[in-house]
Amino acid sequence: MKKSTLFLGLLGLMCAANAATVDDLKVCKHSYVLVADDYTNNGTGSRVKGGLFGDGYFLDVTGGSVATNKGVSNPQEETTEGVYRYGDAFAAKYADYGAQLNSLRIKNAQDVIAMKITAGSKLVFLMQGNNTTGEKARIPKIATDAALTNALNSAPTADFVTADGLTTCAAGFMYEWTANDDYTIYIGSYNGDAFIGYIFVEAQEAAGTPRVKVGPQTYDASAGLWYREVTCTPVEVEGTPTVCTYTTDGTAANENSMVYTEPIKCYQDMTIKFQAYLEEVDKDLAMANADNEAAVSFNFSAPSLSVDGATFAIVNNTEGAQNYYSYGEVADQKGDGATLTESATVTAYSKIVNGEYATFTTKSVSADVLVLNPIKADKKISVTGTAVVDEEATATSTTGTVYTTTDAALVGADKMDFFVKNLEFGVLASADAAKAAYQVPTDQEAYIKMNNTNITFIVADGDSVDVIVTCTKNSCKDITKEQAKSKVDNVTDTITTEHQCYVNLSGTNYGGEDLVLNPEGNVIKFGLQGGTYTFQKYSGTGNILISSIEIKYAGTAAIETVAADDKKAAAKVVFQNGKFFISTAKGKVDLVGIQVK
Repeated sequence: MKKSTLFLGLLGLMCAANAATVDDLKVCKHSYVLVADDYTNNGTGSRVKGGLFGDGYFLDVTGGSVATNKGVSNPQEETTEGVYRYGDAFAAKYADYGAQLNSLRIKNAQDVIAMKITAGSKLVFLMQGNNTTGEKARIPKIATDAALTNALNSAPTADFVTADGLTTCAAGFMYEWTANDDYTIYIGSYNGDAFIGYIFVEAQEAAGTPRVKVGPQTYDASAGLWYREVTCTPVEVEGTPTVCTYTTDGTAANENSMVYTEPIKCYQDMTIKFQAYLEEVDKDLAMANADNEAAVSFNFSAPSLSVDGATFAIVNNTEGAQNYYSYGEVADQKGDGATLTESATVTAYSKIVNGEYATFTTKSVSADVLVLNPIKADKKISVTGTAVVDEEATATSTTGTVYTTTDAALVGADKMDFFVKNLEFGVLASADAAKAAYQVPTDQEAYIKMNNTNITFIVADGDSVDVIVTCTKNSCKDITKEQAKSKVDNVTDTITTEHQCYVNLSGTNYGGEDLVLNPEGNVIKFGLQGGTYTFQKYSGTGNILISSIEIKYAGTAAIETVAADDKKAAAKVVFQNGKFFISTAKGKVDLVGIQVK
């Protein structure tokens, strides 16, 4: 039996370079123990959609939540009467396992994991189900599809009882299920979120199959090496002892392989395979199908990357870790940090050199280092560029000619005022009359298309700016209809269709009722005070193409005055986009720092 003690640090499991699928799962044909904490980093890590865990026997299909407040599961738990909660045999069988948090959430078809299991294998869950009972008991739902529509186990009934004889799904409750065929199974839950501490896979193994356990990742300070120790426990067959041979190169063990006598220290990723023999190593005494294997892998936490102004620092407390970073034209530079003279996205990772055995590379982390001057004068970003036919895309298009741009560029985005990255351009080709009708201004063909975190700038503390974003006409929903009157004016006898166009700045959407439709296009206006702001992708409906971004410096934030003539029209206060406004006859006025007289 193998023990999953794969150490995954908080940052080490945050990213998956290439998401795995069920096709990447290994078949769990031997008994195995999954400790949820080893995947969730004791409930403090982040799960990865498409992430393999448990030595490759489990897949996180959806990603999801983790927890630290759902109690523990402990195979060695004793009752108040001093007996083992799950019985003597269970406690003895899993004597190497103790209390672990119920940290891995499954929830309906929302948080789902998967595995490949063989016929006759029994799954034993120790988990927590929020103390639910009866038909509402929160138990695993096991199915052959990720949507959990083809369930292999029944929903709980009014008289539901756990496998350890309880009526409540309290911390550590036991649930059992046995596969009647070879399956790829998906595990979610009935009735809402439940939290797994352990999954014991008790496979139908051939007589004599040895038990195998992979120990935790350990550092030997005297040797300066990381290792994992593999233990093989031969079993008796009808009172007769067995002997095991093994290989370390991934090939099947036979009578000519090394004989197992003591735990095997592994210093690199490797697969150790075992074969059992009855009483002595002899080809004729090989136990049929009595093989097992230990998949040994090393995983180290990514470093932390902190930013203080123009300086970044990389820290990895793993023994033997060496840090590296990249930004701009600097690639794979060894070091623990640097001070930049220009804004950049810094990517950092660590290497752990394990003697002559292996070099392990962690996942990477990234952060933006901003070397910017706060906005102290009016700035305007615009776009130049022309549309050309994308011959390749047009050849397969079902909607006509496809246009692209090869010469689009920003004008006015000084690198000391703005940090621009991940930028994508959209086009409205003049040759396409339907698209040309939406150009702003007329004959402009290239536009900013926010697709990520794209343009960052800084407003100094105590300062304020006005932002004016001009979008193309097709960025607006219901562009051809008359603009609705402001709802705060209580006008109900006019068209109620709103022109809807938004931009996203640091997670806040601006637009909506603040939108002004003028002959040139859609203009979104809003004010900002001191802070760091990033234009990023708007996640709502519509393809937002931006013609220009103007930032007008308003100076040190001060009290403004609403003219007396406007006072009577300021009967309503509007809260929108996280800000307060006064509605007046002339429009809306930002309430920040305003005194009405």
